[in-house]
Amino acid sequence: MSSTELTLDLRDIQFVLKEWLPLGKLSESEKFADFDEETLNMMVEEGIRFAIDVISPTRSESDNEGCRIEDGRVKVSECLLEPYQQAYELGWASMSASPDFGGMGAPAILGLIVNEALNAANLALTMFFGLTSGAAELITTFGSDELKQKYVSKMVQGQYTGTMCLSEPQAGSDVGSLTTSAELLENGVYKIKGSKCWISSGDSDMGENVIHAVLARIKGAQEGTKGLSLFVVPYTRVNDDGSLGEWNDVTVASIEDKLGIHASPTAVLNFGENEDCQGWILGEEGKGISAMFQMMNGARIYTGLIGLSQGGAAYEYAKAYAQERVQGTLISKMREPGAEKVSIVEHPAVRLNLLNMKARVEALRALLYYTAFQFDLEQVAKTTDERQKSQNMIDLLTPMCKGWCTEVGLDVVQAGIQILGGVGYTRDFPLEQLYRDARISTIYEGTTDIQALDLIGRKMLQNGGLLFQQLMEQFSQLIEKHKEHPELGQVLKTFEGYCETLYETSMGSEEVLKTRGMEAVALYATPFLMFFSSVTAGWLLLQQAVVATENLASIMEEKGVNFADSTFLAEHEDALFYANKLKTTRYFVEVIIPQFEALLVGGKKQNYDALDIVF
Repeated sequence: MSSTELTLDLRDIQFVLKEWLPLGKLSESEKFADFDEETLNMMVEEGIRFAIDVISPTRSESDNEGCRIEDGRVKVSECLLEPYQQAYELGWASMSASPDFGGMGAPAILGLIVNEALNAANLALTMFFGLTSGAAELITTFGSDELKQKYVSKMVQGQYTGTMCLSEPQAGSDVGSLTTSAELLENGVYKIKGSKCWISSGDSDMGENVIHAVLARIKGAQEGTKGLSLFVVPYTRVNDDGSLGEWNDVTVASIEDKLGIHASPTAVLNFGENEDCQGWILGEEGKGISAMFQMMNGARIYTGLIGLSQGGAAYEYAKAYAQERVQGTLISKMREPGAEKVSIVEHPAVRLNLLNMKARVEALRALLYYTAFQFDLEQVAKTTDERQKSQNMIDLLTPMCKGWCTEVGLDVVQAGIQILGGVGYTRDFPLEQLYRDARISTIYEGTTDIQALDLIGRKMLQNGGLLFQQLMEQFSQLIEKHKEHPELGQVLKTFEGYCETLYETSMGSEEVLKTRGMEAVALYATPFLMFFSSVTAGWLLLQQAVVATENLASIMEEKGVNFADSTFLAEHEDALFYANKLKTTRYFVEVIIPQFEALLVGGKKQNYDALDIVF
């Protein structure tokens, strides 16, 4: 592989599909009966091939060209138009959409895996797919039969694109302060007026129409989020026969000049400048924020996927470069005259950086894939208890996926640039764009700090702390079951110490709340999120390591060799993979988790200077 050509860790992905997660449960259900192991594996391979062959060649060109406004509409880089159409024609852009509207009806985990590849290939393009799918799902769930018939199929097939319109100039994270208004005209049709900003994929020439999901306050409704309703607002009105009608008084005021994702137009949109913008309500009046959160929760998982996709690609690029780049001699031979030059992958500092990247990427993949699988388990659950258990896990893990995965993914890309050195900072190699594109992920769909507040202020308190207790119980079950494991016993003992710290920190926050108030608890919410997420990812990696060591032992027994036979490992692909999985897991638990635990030191020392200092 060249250090400028995209690749993914297909072996790790196959390990998740075939050996770790019990995906057989899905094909046993009526809903996913068509997605057996063979089908899932084939679709993953084809989806990754499409991403590499068709989408990846557009990344640099579309980034360089960016977007522009012509005659009031956004024009994207021309190189994106054909891949966009192919993605919809082949079904990759709308995999999880219902077959009733032209989608595949695929499991969420399959959609996530393919989207890891698509995002790695060109994040700016695939953002169109995710936003359109999310908006279509809102209409499917909350829209009238008329709205579904008019919009959803065309969105699933890529004829129309979709957006999510929340933020306003004066109301970013504080959604309850928005002022966009809605006034009832007749029969569920409202006049919409206001301005929205930071609208990803806000307008383009990709499709024939743009369908906006807009939060607005019906005149006379209460202040705050409880007074918000959700509306479908098309750029161009659609006639009853499905043909395009009149312009709907939606104006593209501008597009942002951004650090990254240049090929994705982030727009400022004005609704109703001429008092003639119409919107159709989704769901009930005053229930807009709860409906929008359906899309936002899915969007937060897919935003977390940006961390994995950009970080995973950065690791593969950096590994290939380190293997290609010859510079210096082995440090043990640097004083020997005429010592042979070696690839930089032989230098200890580079190896440590690569291991840091690899372990973190595998942890990101474990957390995101496991969470996506919970969405599928919730869909096929046979009992209410099973369904609620999966939903509880989704609720607790979503802020971790959004917050931790984006931050860690960004760190991984940064480490990759460091391995490349000066050339990593240039546009001759992909990493500088990966970093620029990944940087927004820690900000939008709720910043990392907001995810932390969601975790400690909502999810951990939900149902009297039940979600937290259930996860801690699962940590304990893994430790108890495998504490005598010959390869992992000591690692699990170390992990148990982190679980105790996690529990003690959680309990200690109650005392802090009494003595210093909620501000003091919130002060270290983000360090807590980062630590809690790393422990959770470690739990999942340990599950994988148990499987890997069992499979490795079977291979060794069959071949009559032992764990120490490095020659055999180098020649046996599966054995090497399993041995490496043990190493990355052990490194993650023993070296990486403590780095996140160290973030809690301010809280442990009860240092609240940040609350008291005068700026």
